[in-house]
Amino acid sequence: MEAIKHRTQISLEDWQYQILLDLSRKTRKSLSALIREMITEKFAPAGVAENDPVYSIVGIGSSGRKHTARDHDAVLYGKKK
Repeated sequence: MEAIKHRTQISLEDWQYQILLDLSRKTRKSLSALIREMITEKFAPAGVAENDPVYSIVGIGSSGRKHTARDHDAVLYGKKK
């Protein structure tokens, strides 16, 4: 069962709106979904975000490297040139 959502209206500065709009297009998520995710990441009580089903995939693979989580960009995209 989905939690009750409350509708609200906010005013954003142009640069804030543009950043969210760009991210929305890249991720194919609504502005509302992005803002909800950001609020959850910033303010969720300990343990709430970790209960998200996406965390069930953490640790299912092995890269064979010691610091993959910390250095994930280098692992995924290679070292910066």
